[in-house]
Amino acid sequence: MQTNMSYASSTITMLSPVNVSDEIRKAGQEDIVFIHTPKTGGTNIACLMKAIGADSGSVFNHRCSVMRQEGVSPNLFKPGGMGGYPSPEALENLKAQHSPRFISGHMPTGLIEEGGLQGRYISLVREPVARAVSSLNFDYQRGYLAKEDVATYAGSTMIDNLQTRLIAGKDHMDGECTEDTYRAATQKINDEFLLVAPTEAVDAVTSVVARLYGEEKVATARFQVTGNKLYDEKSPPEHLKSILIGRNQFDTRLYKHVVKEWENFTNHHVTGGQAGNEESPYLTLPPDMLTTKAWKRLTAHEINEHNQKAGGSLLRFQQK
Repeated sequence: MQTNMSYASSTITMLSPVNVSDEIRKAGQEDIVFIHTPKTGGTNIACLMKAIGADSGSVFNHRCSVMRQEGVSPNLFKPGGMGGYPSPEALENLKAQHSPRFISGHMPTGLIEEGGLQGRYISLVREPVARAVSSLNFDYQRGYLAKEDVATYAGSTMIDNLQTRLIAGKDHMDGECTEDTYRAATQKINDEFLLVAPTEAVDAVTSVVARLYGEEKVATARFQVTGNKLYDEKSPPEHLKSILIGRNQFDTRLYKHVVKEWENFTNHHVTGGQAGNEESPYLTLPPDMLTTKAWKRLTAHEINEHNQKAGGSLLRFQQK
């Protein structure tokens, strides 16, 4: 079982800089909790905050890890599962840390209220069939899932409407996902979220988050790419697609809602920025960051040199 095998792009992308409104920039002085649904593209944001937290010391960064269970994927949510939601003891430790805090993890909302934090949530939402197929591919790649078990895994092992449930909160991780669950999720977005965006906008979200903490130029590899796939996320087999559509109808509605929310957010709060001096370095998240935990400051010239040598193939890593 390749439980710690990961892939990343060998090339590095220089993200387009952004400016954000004063209202949004102030969020960097408060606590932010990133609800990181598995396979929505959020690993890059988690890596960014690891670099910013350690490099500048301007924010306390903490990742709520999923407790490992033998033979169980850390990406898998079953009914009632809470993922990396911290224990009461761990929550007390978080409360003792200085603000601003950036806390992320595969977990439902609830941490701000329970921890008495002063801030808001952020999240990414992905088209649900593509997200579920990506999760199946990831679990297959790491040896948690056999091809002959896919239908059962998708139809009953994996919880339905995971994204709706995680945003709605802890009380919605078990039982039936209903109209009330969906209503709780959209109300949560309206009342308690700084931003929520579709996965397609992850580069822009990464730039926005960087801007909250004073980073104007960010470059990054793509992390947790699935290199050994069972199915194409965009065109899975019809029988599997039918199962996933049926089990994720509220997530489909949520995704459409989030696309509109993100458009509204960017129209009001985000404009294109200037890259500034060409020789000023980018905060760079290199392909091997998941194993080395190290970031770099590279100029555009240095990044282009790296990409010329990289060749464009995926790199395979054994995570610790």
